[in-house]
Amino acid sequence: MSLKQVHYAEKRLCKLWRAMVLASERGASALELERLYDAYALALQSYLRCCEAYYREVAGIDIHRCA
Repeated sequence: MSLKQVHYAEKRLCKLWRAMVLASERGASALELERLYDAYALALQSYLRCCEAYYREVAGIDIHRCA
């Protein structure tokens, strides 16, 4: 996992968040908002997996053992 991939996942996450906020502000239907939220939730999971893989590869840290 590269830092570039982590940044890409973060940008995608931010883009989906903005889309969700803008849709809410313009009065989008509940169905559209739910669809956007589902996409955001999947992107968040992907971002977290990317971060975990990056830290594990680069720093040799297992973030789950740090708690």
